[in-house]
Amino acid sequence: MWLVIENGMGQGLLVDQASGTLAETIVNGSVIPQNDLAQSFTRSLSAVAFVQLRTLITLPSGGTVTLVVNLRDGAYNGPIISSTTAVDIIGFADIGTFYFPDNIPVTPGQLYFFQPVLQSNGSLSIGTKSPSPYTNGDLWTNGLRDPNADLWFREGVVVPEPGAVWLFVLGCIAFLWRWRVGTRS
Repeated sequence: MWLVIENGMGQGLLVDQASGTLAETIVNGSVIPQNDLAQSFTRSLSAVAFVQLRTLITLPSGGTVTLVVNLRDGAYNGPIISSTTAVDIIGFADIGTFYFPDNIPVTPGQLYFFQPVLQSNGSLSIGTKSPSPYTNGDLWTNGLRDPNADLWFREGVVVPEPGAVWLFVLGCIAFLWRWRVGTRS
């Protein structure tokens, strides 16, 4: 059963908070760096390791920009707890996954913010939802809260995949158990 659950995780990402689904079409966005964006969220888990954002288009069209996401404590301009590894975004609509250096410890039930920041020239449109059904946070644009809007996002922790040796050992145990049960019949 454990193996099935572990394999069911797919990419090894466990989503804690999300304002949308992977299948959802997002056509509206806010452009950075022209707008200073931050999304508040209230954690239910005790760590955060990744953030996914829907990126719509780079400007100039088809260009490449470099983006990081800051994790901030308590306010849109609060202290930076950690930043993701920089990711190059090329061209048009996609879901970008931004990884923090590790599972960053946070306090469940406390308000945090993530802030997408360009590290290169150019502009990038980040997908937004308005109205949004997400109730555990709000979009902040240029220091102003919009209680009806959110960035399209998903965030959570990275779940380690089982190593090849463990899969081999579990497979051998299952084979031996099945063989032993089969010889009793």
